[in-house]
Amino acid sequence: MGWQAPEGRGFYLELTVRQSTAGSYFMACGWNTGYFGIQELNSPTNKVVLFSVWDPTRGNDPNAVPEEQRVQVWHSDPDVRIRRFGGEGTGGQCMWRYRWQVGQTYRFFLRADPSGDRTAYSAYFWIPEENRWKHLATFRTRTGGQWLRGYYSFIEDFRRDRRSVRDVRRAEFGNAWIIDPQGRWHRVTRARFTASGASWESRDNIDGGVTGDRFFLETGGEDRPHPALRSFFEQPNAPEQPPKDLGPLLAVRPFDIPLLDLAPRRDLQVVVDREPGQYLGHPSTCLLEDGRTILCVYPKGHGRGAIVYKRSEDGGLTWSERLPTPPSWATSKETPTIHRVVDAHGKRRLILWSGLYPARLAVSEDDGRTWSELRPVGDWGGIVVMGSVVPLRDRPGHYLAMFHDDGRFFQAEPQVQNPRVMTLYQTFSEDGGLTWSRPEAIFASSEVHLCEPGVIRSPDGSTLAALLRENRRVRLSHVIFSRDEARTWSAPRELPRELTGDRHTGVYAPDGRLFISFRDMAPGSPTWGDWVGWVGTWEDLVEGRPGQYRVRLMDNRHRSDCAYPGVVCLPDGTIVTTTYGHWVEGESPFIVTVRFRLEELDRLARNGPWGVQPADHS
Repeated sequence: MGWQAPEGRGFYLELTVRQSTAGSYFMACGWNTGYFGIQELNSPTNKVVLFSVWDPTRGNDPNAVPEEQRVQVWHSDPDVRIRRFGGEGTGGQCMWRYRWQVGQTYRFFLRADPSGDRTAYSAYFWIPEENRWKHLATFRTRTGGQWLRGYYSFIEDFRRDRRSVRDVRRAEFGNAWIIDPQGRWHRVTRARFTASGASWESRDNIDGGVTGDRFFLETGGEDRPHPALRSFFEQPNAPEQPPKDLGPLLAVRPFDIPLLDLAPRRDLQVVVDREPGQYLGHPSTCLLEDGRTILCVYPKGHGRGAIVYKRSEDGGLTWSERLPTPPSWATSKETPTIHRVVDAHGKRRLILWSGLYPARLAVSEDDGRTWSELRPVGDWGGIVVMGSVVPLRDRPGHYLAMFHDDGRFFQAEPQVQNPRVMTLYQTFSEDGGLTWSRPEAIFASSEVHLCEPGVIRSPDGSTLAALLRENRRVRLSHVIFSRDEARTWSAPRELPRELTGDRHTGVYAPDGRLFISFRDMAPGSPTWGDWVGWVGTWEDLVEGRPGQYRVRLMDNRHRSDCAYPGVVCLPDGTIVTTTYGHWVEGESPFIVTVRFRLEELDRLARNGPWGVQPADHS
C-alpha cells in the first residue's frame, strides 16, 4: 500500500495486527531508502521490531559493498542487534526482540536529517507497557541529501513454503502523518493498493480497504475478489491533529560525526566516592609526575560545601578513603580546583582554589600530603575560581589563570547590572602560584554569558584556546584564541554544535589528538544533559570542524546536573576522567572515574555495534 504524501522530515503511523502467523512481516513505515515494522519469526513467542536502511549501491552481497558506500550506524540502543543484510539489496539492519501482541496498537515514528550528500534516518518505537518512546537506531546513508519520500506499508510472507501463502495475515494502518521540512504537518488520507508480483505470492487471496478510521491489508485464506490493484483508498475519518508527543522526537538532531556510548560499560567505571543522601559534586583532579598518582578534590554539596580530598596511587583504578584536610577547607563556598605549579627555581607545589568573594588559595609543597589553610588571595573573587591554570611559554614560574563573574562576587559589594553582564577575567602569577595579580577583564557581554574557560595550548605551544560555556543558552559554546601568551585575545566565536556544553576540560593523547570532556548542552543532542567527550584535533578547534567522534561517558538521570570533570592522561595513553552526576535514578549524585584509551574507542567505532568509521582529518 503506497501512501500519497509530500516530501517529509518525519513519518508517523499506527499499526494494529489482527491476525498473524510464523514468517510474517507487518511493515509500518517504509520509504524509498528503507523500512520499519514488526515481525513474527518462527513462533508466536519469537517476535522482533525491525528497522533497515539500504546502501546506495546495487547488488545483494553485503561484503562486496565498498566501506565508503556502506550504511553507517550513528546510534543504537544497547539492547538492539545491529548487522548488515543482503539478498534483497544490501544495507544496515537493527533488530530488537520484543513480544508484540495481536490486537495491540503500536506506534512508529521515522525521522530524516539530511546533511551534505547523506541522510541520517532515526527510528522510534512506542512501548505501550512502559509508556515511552524507544530510539532503536540511527542509520546514515548516501542519498544526495534527500528527505523522506516514496512512502509505503505492507504485509509480507517471508516463510515462502507454499503452504504459508494460505495462512491469514491481517493488519490495520492508521493515523498516518508526514511533517514536511518546513515543519507543517500533513494528514495522510489516501493510499494506493498494490502487490509485489513475487512468484511465491498469490494475488488471488489478498484484500485491502478502509475500516473505521483505518486502512487494512489482508493476505491468505481462500481466493476471493479484491479491489483492483493500483486503485486508491480514501479515508474520510482520519484524526484531525497529529499526536502531541512527537515534538521531542523532532527536536533531537544527530551530529555529523559518530556517537559512541560507554554508559553501559561498567567495566570502565570506578566509584570514587558515594554517600547515601549526600550531594557530592564538581571534582577537580591533578596527575603527579610519577604518572600514576592522581589527587582529587570536590565539595560536599552543590559547589558550596566542605572540600573532600582523595588520592589514587594506581592511575584511578582505586581510591583512598577521605583524607584529612585543614579546618578552613570546611568553609569552602564554591567548587574547588587543584593545579600543579612549578616556580622559577624548579620548586614544585600544588595549589587549591576556592571561589566567590574573596577568592582563597591553599598550598602544598609535598605533593599533597600536607596543605595550608585557605587564605584570601586579594580583594576580589569570582565564580569557579579557577577553571584553568596554565604555564606561560618561556617564562618559568609564570602562570595564567582564568575565571568569570556576573557582578555578584568580584568585589565585596555586589555590582549587578541590568541586564546582567557576564565578565571573563584573567590573572597572572610570577612566583609559581603563590601570589596573583589583580584580575583584568578580557570580555564582557549581556547578550551572551561566556564563562567557565577551559584553556588548551596548541601542540606547537604558540597559541592558547579558551573554550567557553554560554550560560544564557541562546548560542552555542564559544572559543577565543591568544597568540601572545594572553596579552590579547581574539573575538569570541561559536564552537561547532558537537562541542557545545559546559566546563570543557581537555588533554592530548600520545598520538596528538585531543580528548575534551564536558556536560552536553547542544540543542537537540540525543545525549543532552549527559557526561560526554569529544575526540578531534587542534586543527578542528581552529577551523571550526566537528571533530572525529563524540562519546557518552555516562548517562545522567537528573536534567543536566553533572560533569564538572577532572581529566588526565597517563603515560601509557590511558585517559582518566572523573566527575559527578546523578548516575542512579532518584539518588543523590556521586563521583565516578571512567578509564579508557583512544585506541579502544577507535576499535569500538570501527568494529563495534555502531559500525562507524571515524573521520580522518590528518
